[in-house]
Order: sequence, then structure tokens, then C-alpha cells
Amino acid sequence: MTILPEQDLWKRTMKKLLLLDADVIMDLHTLGLFEKFIKAYEVSVTRTVLRETKYFKKDGQRQKIYIGDTVTIIADVDIDSLMHVRNESKEARLGIDPGELESIAYMRNAKEEVIFCTCDAAAIKLIAYMELDNQSISIEKALRDAGYRKRNLYPRHYQKTYERRIKEGKALRVQFKKLI
Repeated sequence: MTILPEQDLWKRTMKKLLLLDADVIMDLHTLGLFEKFIKAYEVSVTRTVLRETKYFKKDGQRQKIYIGDTVTIIADVDIDSLMHVRNESKEARLGIDPGELESIAYMRNAKEEVIFCTCDAAAIKLIAYMELDNQSISIEKALRDAGYRKRNLYPRHYQKTYERRIKEGKALRVQFKKLI
């Protein structure tokens, strides 16, 4: 069996550092799966993502999210990296939320190996556009690797949806990058 570099990176980072986006945190809470993530991975969030994740809906009611004591909070992200990611998103014509922008900027320059987990279409496309897709993962794959096999996920969580967005991001790279 051949281990691809992406698979090897994922295997080495499992149970280490998984950087989550706000949508992922809210969806995991809605589905009752956040605790499973906390047990399976060392979870980190940027300060902006922490501010974005205030509530989730359960049984039609808004529920408050308290994660500050269960995740590592990344307080500082390099300003040059933030500007670079913002410029890349403009070049690719993708609208990126502040939390995703900050997370991608952190991931881009992190000293440790970081795997970014998001279900946002624009963020996934930008990751591929910036050739960082080997440092990201779908919610479905992360849950499968944590031992969760049920099928109650939303379509935006599926590996197939993630892979389609990666292809779209690579196509944008061909379309908009001035490749020499």
C-alpha cells in the first residue's frame, strides 16, 4: 500500500491539531458531536472564530455555545499572512468570512502541522486556490477518522462535496493565477 503525502500528513496530525471554522463548531453542536471531536482531536480556533460561535440551534431553540475552556485559542495571526490571504481571496473572486480568513492565514504560516476543517464552499475553494488543500479535511472524513459512522450529516459536510469544492478551487487557480 502506498501512502500519499496528504495521507501521511493526516496520519501524523491525527489527535494533534485540528483547526475548526465557526460553521463546523455550530454544526457539530447542533448534531451533538462536538464532544466526540474534543475527545478525538486537539482542537484549536482563532479568536475571530471563537467570537463568531455564540449560538447553535437545537430543537428550534437558540442554545449558547461555551467552548473557551475546551479548545486552544489562537490569539495572534501574522498581519502579512492575513493580507496575503485577503489578496488571494480577492484575486480568486471569493468572499471569505473574517474567521475563515484568519484561520487560513494561521494555517499558512503555522510552525506545527495544522489541519483546517471547514464546510464553507468559498473557504474550501480558496484553500485549493492557494494550494493548501493537503492541510484541510472535510467534516465527514474527520468524523470517520474519529470513529463516527452515522449518516446524519448535512450535504455540506460530505467528503464528495469537499472534493468538488477543491476541484473548483483548482480550476479558479488555472483561470485567475498568472502562471508562468
